[in-house]
Amino acid sequence: MTLRELCWTYTALSGGDVDRLEEVAASMQYTADLTGADIFIDCLDRAGKTAIVVAHARPSGVRSAYHRTVLGQEALREREPAVYHALGTGMVVRDLKAVTQEDKTVRQDAVPIRGEGERVIGVLIREQDISQTVTREKKYRELVRERESFTDSMLGLAPAGDSHSVAMKEIHHRVKNNLQLVASILNIQARKTADPQMKRAFRENTGRVLSIAAIHDILTGTDHGDQVELRPLLEKIRRNLQSMTPQGQEIVISIRGDNIAVSSHKATSIALVVNELLTNAIEHGYEGRTGGTVTVTLLRGRETSTITVEDDGGGFSPGEKREDSLGLDIISLTVRDKLGGELQLQSGPGGTKAMFDFR
Repeated sequence: MTLRELCWTYTALSGGDVDRLEEVAASMQYTADLTGADIFIDCLDRAGKTAIVVAHARPSGVRSAYHRTVLGQEALREREPAVYHALGTGMVVRDLKAVTQEDKTVRQDAVPIRGEGERVIGVLIREQDISQTVTREKKYRELVRERESFTDSMLGLAPAGDSHSVAMKEIHHRVKNNLQLVASILNIQARKTADPQMKRAFRENTGRVLSIAAIHDILTGTDHGDQVELRPLLEKIRRNLQSMTPQGQEIVISIRGDNIAVSSHKATSIALVVNELLTNAIEHGYEGRTGGTVTVTLLRGRETSTITVEDDGGGFSPGEKREDSLGLDIISLTVRDKLGGELQLQSGPGGTKAMFDFR
């Protein structure tokens, strides 16, 4: 079936939208040959819930990741997070892992295709097969774990069951209490200073400390070892920051999406990033406004997960760096160096979207 026939069969796109998709599809083979990758166009079905493959170009002279056609097939949300993020947010998504209809691991880049009125009508996708690389990485990690386990047993360092768990919970409890004490001291300093900039700096650092304390609070009551569930963690951060709403404004923060469990080390980095993004939205997104809504969305992928923080405030120019942009510096460095991901910002009069990925 042709792209037009597939669109008429599976989607609710207009004739003008299909014309636009055909314009994009006309250069897909050149892109596939140039990059040595499979190129696709996916569009949402009539219900607006599931992405359908409507065009595919295989690279010439390079083995495609696909043995059979996938035209007309579904792209599952849990297998291809990049596709749904590009469709849902209208942002370019790069370098996310995905699993194909033939169970191969690929790395995807996804670019929104826009029709009339800048409405997203589909996504152009580039896929590179990385199955062999993933297999090698998995074998390497297994060898490292086996070596660490063997070394620990030889040195008598194996944990002593329940006693080890109780000791770790006590450590997390003490760390949480100490961090909350630091936060209280910062709050006292904030109340005592008359300088608005100093007051704001103290409150921002209070939020940073409390976001880390929230992780240790969760680990105090968990029986899942070093794993932290992100939904409860982000709910704690939301409650901490809700009190920072400027007087006279009503800003609602909501957390939605999948519950994802990560290591405490990774959770610390994620907590800091989300805390900074929410703080920026509260302090700068609604100047001169009565309030609005900030939404944090978690999307779990098979290899890579993503978090989006979106507000409906006044927006800003991502290219303009403010003098007090410590928060954005913290976000960019943490996402890149600690999470191995990439931060994307999109802002305008309708609000700001920030998205980052992590493994």
